[in-house]
Amino acid sequence: MLQSRVCQILGIEYPILQAGMPWLANAELAAAVSNEGGLGLVTPTAGLGAQGDVVSNLRKQIHRTHSLTDRPFGVHIFLGVPNVQNLLEAALTEGVKVVVTSGGSPALHTGYLKDNEVKVIHMVASVRHAKGAEAQGVDMVIAEGFEGAGLRGYDGIPTFVLLPQVVDAVEIPVVASGGIADARGLVAAFALGAEGVHIGTRFAATHECVAHPAYKEAIVKAIDTGTMVVGGRRMHARLLKGEAASRLQEMAGGNALEDERWEALLWEQARAALLEGRLDEGIASCGAGAGIITEVLSVAQVMKMLVEGYNEVLSRLK
Repeated sequence: MLQSRVCQILGIEYPILQAGMPWLANAELAAAVSNEGGLGLVTPTAGLGAQGDVVSNLRKQIHRTHSLTDRPFGVHIFLGVPNVQNLLEAALTEGVKVVVTSGGSPALHTGYLKDNEVKVIHMVASVRHAKGAEAQGVDMVIAEGFEGAGLRGYDGIPTFVLLPQVVDAVEIPVVASGGIADARGLVAAFALGAEGVHIGTRFAATHECVAHPAYKEAIVKAIDTGTMVVGGRRMHARLLKGEAASRLQEMAGGNALEDERWEALLWEQARAALLEGRLDEGIASCGAGAGIITEVLSVAQVMKMLVEGYNEVLSRLK
């Protein structure tokens, strides 16, 4: 597979990043991806109890990941949370050398992280944001298209439209994110100038992921029209279709779902769906690429499918 600048900067074998999915990106998943040559990421809420503390949980996840792999891994920090500085300090104290940031300005914390010799990757959903992140000194950006799971950029730019424009606009490496679930998406992303891919839903449907079996099965059963985008006026999320998502869509359509309330709902109800399997009550984030996913696999199987499939796809194109 292509040995890009992403591999060189992060010290990994394959330019495949596992997304830092809230509630789901735990130590076992991250270590499994890293052990297979990619970059695993953990999040502060991974497997967190209903009344758990995110800072102590992040420390626990990082410590556990260190015990499971000696290869590079990182953490994903959403910059919009009130205790973001405590989370970043915890990550640095635990020896993390790669941090993915999202949901806020890279101007706020990039300098602090770079001063501590951390590689910084910032998620963007527009060319303007990519240029801004580059100006703040991040090592690379993740161009996040509207097909992806969870919170989406409100302009709704698809991955394969956004990606080449971001690649043309910045000098730093660009990682593609949103709707990539197999080797065909991998090759397509590289053809459009990406130097790596950032994959969430495909890794959520793996044995190592802490997600509830009901959620994994729902991903496998999803078809091409199996997700929908709902949310407030500025903040949107892509979810599995179902009763809960339909109720939220009705609330948003009636202007009853303000951004602040939407954030609270994401926090309160996402855990119910993702960790407890209560899909009709909770918010089940899911990428549009779910229709490509037909079975729950091990991380090793997913990585093999991506790496070996990459060469098979290229061979068919010659």
